[in-house]
Amino acid sequence: MVSATSRPGPPEPTRSEKERSVVRQAMTRFLLLGGISLVVVAMVTAVMANAVARAVATREAEDRTLTFTRVIAGPALDASTMEDLASSPLVQALRNRLLDDSISHAAVYDPDGTVIWSADPAAVGTTEPLSAEVRALIGTTGTVSHFSRETHAGGGEEDLVLEVYASGVDADGRPFVMEWYWPTSHLRESQAQVMRLLLPATLGSLLLFALLILPLTLSTARRVERDRARLTRHALDASRLERRRLSEDLHDGVVQDLSGIGYVLPMLGQALPAESQAQPLLTQIQQTMQRDIATIRGMIADIRPVDLRGDGLREALDGLASRMSERGVATTAHLDCDVESLSTSARALVYRVALEGARNVLKHSHAEHARVEVAGQDSQVRVRVWDDGAGSGPDRSVRQPDEESDHHFGLALLEEAVSDLDGGLTLGRAAEGGTELVVVFRPDRVLV
Repeated sequence: MVSATSRPGPPEPTRSEKERSVVRQAMTRFLLLGGISLVVVAMVTAVMANAVARAVATREAEDRTLTFTRVIAGPALDASTMEDLASSPLVQALRNRLLDDSISHAAVYDPDGTVIWSADPAAVGTTEPLSAEVRALIGTTGTVSHFSRETHAGGGEEDLVLEVYASGVDADGRPFVMEWYWPTSHLRESQAQVMRLLLPATLGSLLLFALLILPLTLSTARRVERDRARLTRHALDASRLERRRLSEDLHDGVVQDLSGIGYVLPMLGQALPAESQAQPLLTQIQQTMQRDIATIRGMIADIRPVDLRGDGLREALDGLASRMSERGVATTAHLDCDVESLSTSARALVYRVALEGARNVLKHSHAEHARVEVAGQDSQVRVRVWDDGAGSGPDRSVRQPDEESDHHFGLALLEEAVSDLDGGLTLGRAAEGGTELVVVFRPDRVLV
């Protein structure tokens, strides 16, 4: 008999409530993963936007240096101004930029590196070695820039600055090099301005995209769940109809024929002489047929759909334990679960697990005792079938289609079914010895 522990529970949720629960869980996962992805993308976007803004600010400093060199400095420099460069309009313009902190240092070089003018008067007339990049710049319309903490015109240690070099041609056609040091504080202001324009637009577009696909994702999740539920219902209905048809065919066909033959055999034995050598053979045939009829009737009981409403699950487990005991494996069943909270389809899955485990015990274990346990475990249902036989090997998954015999095909199908319900199936050695089949699944995922 089944020993049952009954615990009162809440009313069974309707299928629509369970569907909403599944969709809600799917949407929660989507929102969580989407939020994480959005944060990651935002961080990457911020880094890229910062790099773009830095490049834009640097390019702006280079352009302004080159414009001053070619538009203002070039036409203002000639042989006459070189004699009194300190009082020329060019130097006055440079000093104005130094005073308003637009730049922190400026210098003018001739092609061989001699300082023509410098914000540091001590450096005028000295020669500074120009880098290969700067020397290659002479006579072109480009610029060279890099960040540095040193001044090439005799200054000491400075804050981090952007050194920009631009080549120009004076009024007499002689080339020269203009050097400007841009404080990074001004660059950061330009960079921040670009970031204020670029980052909100980029992140706003990502957020808008996420909001636009959210209704589509919700609609898709609902449609997929409805389709899955409908397909599951159709599959279960087809399975029930096929099992009912098969059980009726066996009962009305094979069993009736064998039973008829069983009635004829005793009459045939009476017609034979008592000393006939066919009598022992006839007796053996009669015993074999009786065993086969009992086996087929047990198969019919296994495959015939059972009514699991109300106390049907307890009665079905009781019948399963009784049939296993009749076949030589003393079996008990224990039900420690709030059956009333389980849907009919969830109960059907519990019985299917118990039935598949029982078949595995009868076919492969050579056991003397077995036990079927059904228990509630947090928000899951745990079904365990244990036996004291030889079992099927060490702990492992049963999904091994390449096995030569592949006698775990039924368990493999069962494993696929419970995996769709956030569950799992294991077959292996039990802690108390013997073999155990354990299936854990979430009953709230069974929508039909």
